[in-house]
Amino acid sequence: MRIKERLRRVLPSTVRPRRILAGPLKGQYIVTSWHDYPAALLGYAESGLMSWFANTVRPGETWLDLGAHYGYMSLALCRYVGKAGRVFAFEPFLNTAGHLSATRQANRLSQLTIVPLALANNREITVVNAQICKAMAQPLATPSESAWVEPIHCVALDSLWNGLCGADDTISGIKMDVEGMEGQALQGMISLLRKHTPKLVVEVHKSRGVAFEALAPVLREAGYCTAGRLIGKTTSVDASYEFSVDQSSEAKLMPHWQEQTSIATFVGK
Repeated sequence: MRIKERLRRVLPSTVRPRRILAGPLKGQYIVTSWHDYPAALLGYAESGLMSWFANTVRPGETWLDLGAHYGYMSLALCRYVGKAGRVFAFEPFLNTAGHLSATRQANRLSQLTIVPLALANNREITVVNAQICKAMAQPLATPSESAWVEPIHCVALDSLWNGLCGADDTISGIKMDVEGMEGQALQGMISLLRKHTPKLVVEVHKSRGVAFEALAPVLREAGYCTAGRLIGKTTSVDASYEFSVDQSSEAKLMPHWQEQTSIATFVGK
């Protein structure tokens, strides 16, 4: 067992409001535990992505945080878009979404909307099973005996957004960290990607069997370059990449709905 995991085992597991001790979000509250998210409390979580936010996000913009977890990245996005902007945080595990709601209240983030759904490529809301580890919903490909299994609700963003966004359907940017569901989530938002051409950063989870090259067809169909720029690594194999709009692309294709693909990734029965 790695030293980091050994230390994590003895850290307090009680989830409650805690102040972030250092880093760009120092002094803000986040509802989490030392066991689940010490990097956030110490202020060094995903430094590459945080720097990218600082250089990319602008006041008044609308950003989507897909796979928000306890909301460290949502806090950063809220800071940069300001009160005139909007952040929609998607977190499918209801317990964690509730803690994120408490974080919203503790920091008085009126610009933050919490959506307790996972994004996939099925038109209708579908209930699938996921194992829960460190308050995150993860695929059931290799379930752990000790992991808690929880039903979560998945739907395509293309089907959901018009009913969620209000009068302004603009999407300025998307941060995606969806634990192996990257391809399905992108397939389910192709129409919106083509319409709004948002800034896009995706954590590619090679540790969960997602091949970087496998995302190329859906990125191309959405009008984005398939060569991603490395933003930062989270593990030795998982990393976040920025994908820019392909200015030479003239294809106007509609998304292909492949509902069974998204369901198969999570289904455990």
